[in-house]
Order: sequence, then C-alpha cells, then structure tokens
Amino acid sequence: MTDRYGDRARLVAHLIASAIILEVAAYPKPGNVHRARDFSDTRFEDFLITGVVGHHYISKAVARGCKIARDGKRIRVLVGDLIEGIMRDYKHVSGGGNTCLGSSLLLLPMAVASGYILCSGEPVNIQGICSTSVKILQQYSTVLDSIHFYNAIRIARPSYIRKEDGVVDPPNVWDKDYKARLRRGGYTLWHILLHSSKWDMVSHEIVNGYPRSQTNVFFLRNRLNKHGDWNRAVVETYLFQLSRELDSLVVRKHGVAVARMVMGRAAKLLETCQKDFGACSSSLNDFDKELGNLGVNPGSTADIIVSTIALHAVDKGSEIIR
Repeated sequence: MTDRYGDRARLVAHLIASAIILEVAAYPKPGNVHRARDFSDTRFEDFLITGVVGHHYISKAVARGCKIARDGKRIRVLVGDLIEGIMRDYKHVSGGGNTCLGSSLLLLPMAVASGYILCSGEPVNIQGICSTSVKILQQYSTVLDSIHFYNAIRIARPSYIRKEDGVVDPPNVWDKDYKARLRRGGYTLWHILLHSSKWDMVSHEIVNGYPRSQTNVFFLRNRLNKHGDWNRAVVETYLFQLSRELDSLVVRKHGVAVARMVMGRAAKLLETCQKDFGACSSSLNDFDKELGNLGVNPGSTADIIVSTIALHAVDKGSEIIR
C-alpha cells in the first residue's frame, strides 16, 4: 500500500467505525440502548467497546477491498470471518449481549467496497459504496463466508432466531450439521442474505444497495443543516426511519400490530420534534419508557441508522458531526 492510500484507508476505517458509537450515543431513541438507558444484557458501554473492537476488523475489510481491486482473484472469505471476529472479540472484552450482529453485517461490505473504490482510483461516495457493496458480495462471497456468519450468529445468540423455526434450505443456524449442509448446498453469504431478505430488513437493505440508508442520509443532512444539532438530527432520523416502515425485529418478536403501533407513534413524534425538539423531549422519554416496559426493541431500525451514519461519514470525509 502507498502512504497516500494508507492514510485514506485509515480515515475511512475511522469514519465507518465511528458510526457504531455515534448511533448508540444519540438520546433518546425510543426502545433502544442509548446514553441514558441500558438493557439487561447490553449496556451503553458495551456498544462503545464494540466500536473500538470493530475498528480493527473494519480496517481489515478496507484492505481486503483494495486487494480485490488490485489483483481481482477469487478469495477464500470476504467478510464472514470479520463479522465473526467482531462478535467474538467484543463478547470476550465486554461480556455483554448482542450489540453488533446487524450493524457489522451492514458495515463490513461497505468497508470492503470503500477499499475497492480507493484502490480503483475512483471517488468514494454514497452511490459508489452502495452499488459496489452489492457487486462484490455477489461476485466474491463464498460458502466459507456463510459458515463464519453462522458462527457469529451462534456467538450472538439472538432470541429471535429459534431452533424450532424449521428452515431446511438453507439450514437453520442451530442445525448441528450446518457447516456440512452449507457446503453441500453451495450457499454463499449472498445466497443467505438473499433468502433472509424476504423478512429481515437488514438483509434486504444490503442486497438492494442500502436504499433506506441512502434516503436517511439526505434526511439527516437536511435536519443538521436546519438546526446544527447532531444529537437531535440522529434522533429525528431514527424516528423518520421508524415511521416509514415496520421494524422487522419488532414484527418477529411482538407481531405486526405492535410494530404498526410503534410506526404510528414514531410518525406523530417526528412531526412534533421537527417543529420543536424541546417540546417533544418529554414525549420521547415517555415513549422510550413505554417500549422498555413492553420489552419492544426496534433493533433493525437502529442498525439501519448505523449504516446511515457510516454512509454520511465516509461521503463527507471530515467534521462529520458538524
């Protein structure tokens, strides 16, 4: 790597990893962990540790993208080992629950794409990152990626993926023969994401080129230009995303009716907050407490906000919270 590339690659890794911390720091995001609210198994500090651990693997992803651009050869594994590495190392350092399965799945293809674009001599921008992420996943993800991704899920142990779900093709993540069955079926990570995109908004986001994240970036920037308050802009963007679509994690854990309630309340809150953030603060906190009491966590929406912030950050390049 040239010094010039090395400097730019390090900056890209800083920018992408910052998104993990900037998302969780926003306050209050109703239903999710933030600086004033913890869950029983995940604390605010767990996400900060995730951002630190994640930086190492995001840097590796950027370098891997550059390698693909320079030699174009097939590789054994694209991002699966990096997703597993973040999950494994974070859990070892922190001991907390699942903080990063969705966010690392979103961010690492972006990081590979950014490295690919850098070493191709093209400008790193939102459209290029999103389209290149899809292209590289389709062309270069392997069965070994899927095996590592399944390993990461088994480490994270998300409650919404159950042994009794009965998935056969591709195999259930808790199937004792999942490695052999993934190999026999030739299931690359692209195949796994394409399959799960039917019900999971994070997978759907990736295979379709990050459409929600791209829309959210423009909303985030418009709000930041309007009032200059980073925290407020992120909370408003969270409400914007939550008001536009049923959160797939809420649907899986609590059903469509609860997800619709959350979406409707978010829409009303967003309207108030855009006019006067101070006036809506009390309602935001009340809604946050209500969702906490119900055990409702719009975690897929939070993951989409992480990728939104990452796209904004890499595209802007500097002074990203101002």
